[in-house]
Amino acid sequence: MPKFFQTEIAAYGGEKNKFQNLKFKKNDFENSAPAEQGTILEIIPVHMKNPPVIQFIAYIDSMSDRFQSSFSQEQPFGRTDPYYVWKSNKRSVSISWAVPSSSKSIGLTNLANINWLVASLYPTYKDTATATSIAASPLFRFRHSNLISSPTNDGQGLLCVIQGIDVKHDVQEGFISIKPENLGSSFSNVDGQLIKDAGFQNSINEGKVILIPKLIKLNCTLEIVHDHRLGWDYNTGDWRGGRGASSYAYGLALTRDTKDTPSPGGVEVFEDSPAATPSAEGTANPQTPAPNSVEDKINETKKETLLGDTSELGGGTVAVEEGP
Repeated sequence: MPKFFQTEIAAYGGEKNKFQNLKFKKNDFENSAPAEQGTILEIIPVHMKNPPVIQFIAYIDSMSDRFQSSFSQEQPFGRTDPYYVWKSNKRSVSISWAVPSSSKSIGLTNLANINWLVASLYPTYKDTATATSIAASPLFRFRHSNLISSPTNDGQGLLCVIQGIDVKHDVQEGFISIKPENLGSSFSNVDGQLIKDAGFQNSINEGKVILIPKLIKLNCTLEIVHDHRLGWDYNTGDWRGGRGASSYAYGLALTRDTKDTPSPGGVEVFEDSPAATPSAEGTANPQTPAPNSVEDKINETKKETLLGDTSELGGGTVAVEEGP
């Protein structure tokens, strides 16, 4: 069957109902309605001029998101645990999806999108005659509804680097064979008519056989390049992304439901930090309160009688053996 099935037409939002060449961007990187709704995966390589819009129906097998923090450690003398100083954060998204071909039209569409995707892994060159004139490294915008999207510009493809793509042809599911004939005449066969309607008649030789696996599986990892501010404002406690990126990371705004904001001094104090020691005015250390009961005073007097003045012992705790 050469045409798309109804489920495939619905997945593309009615934008596709036959095999055709890819669409190409000129002035913006806005995503299509099906990509925003999550019925397709949409990938736009932004490192090339007038990039293609690469689309796959979202038959997702797995998807995971990893947020990794990196710290440097400082181990002071006498402290059990080290101090941790934040260095950087890294986000990566791993996704795998199936690319089934239920007809010749969808099979040719899938193969065209895979062709563009793997070819887009290569950089852009200024001089086509040399390999040392790289103008731009491969960079992509990847969109799948709100789960893989950038919060900028009211939602667009997540800016990322794709370090590699695994393409697995499931040969056990069989193949679709395309063999166009009589491309230059009105007597072309069904395969030839599909190729001709899509505008590929000049790039495919007469009688050439195109083999398409009925099931192809793809997987890749997206290394995210954040195109907005991250982190929290010290004075207000608000997210630094602002209006342009307040919906990080999954589309719900990081806004507070109250007008109250933390005070500038709202920093957690640990027991052995300088903030927990007596002040210059002689404020008592909260960790060593003065005795306030009669029993405490008696015990303190008993220790002084047995040990004498302990002020030169550094304030440490001394074990005292009591006699019979």
